[in-house]
Amino acid sequence: MHEVEWLEFDDRAAMVWQVVNDVEIAVECAVDARGCALLAVPGGKTPVPIFRALAARSLNWPKVMLLPTDERLVAEDDPLSNAGLIRAHFGTTGATIMPLCERVDIDPGAAGRAADRRLRVLQWPFDLVWLGMGEDGHTASILPGPDFEAALSAPLSRRACGVVPDPPPKEAPVARVTLTRAALVATRTLMLTISGDKNRAVARQAIEDGPRSATAIGRVLAECSAPIKVVWCK
Repeated sequence: MHEVEWLEFDDRAAMVWQVVNDVEIAVECAVDARGCALLAVPGGKTPVPIFRALAARSLNWPKVMLLPTDERLVAEDDPLSNAGLIRAHFGTTGATIMPLCERVDIDPGAAGRAADRRLRVLQWPFDLVWLGMGEDGHTASILPGPDFEAALSAPLSRRACGVVPDPPPKEAPVARVTLTRAALVATRTLMLTISGDKNRAVARQAIEDGPRSATAIGRVLAECSAPIKVVWCK
């Protein structure tokens, strides 16, 4: 694991400002160095204010590609869709938005294999992988269930896999496709945004436990050789 930089804020607006600036720097450095920027970003409700502020920045959006770290197997116009969330905020910026799933009417295993094939065309590694985390320590859709170890232990050549959480999360009880740990750590920079005392404690313990962690976030961060930044808000 690369050394972890912690930033802690009492004020949510200050956290948003910090994350937006960090993403902007990652994009500018990537575009200057390679002519394009490839970012994986989280879904759910937590990043919404950050997305809103980021989309208002005057970045070189036509040279940016955004894709979700994970996707729920629902239509893009469904409120649970992470690709839909990203498109709602960045669809008018000029950025390229790449959904993980072209079809959601197939079983999770097939959806994961299809996503894996689509991801092979990208120019790896990511310039930034931005993760969120649940109170159980899951990240992306690497959730407890029969696919947990497969998502964490997939070889470097496997970028995505289908996931059927067990038990299903109450807020989104649907099957998913997630980037594997191998894909998430194939990045030049990794950032984790979390909030609340419980999540801070979970993240700190996961980092301390490293590869022995029972949580997805601990196992992912332990494998990451890129710079890691954790941004926390009370």
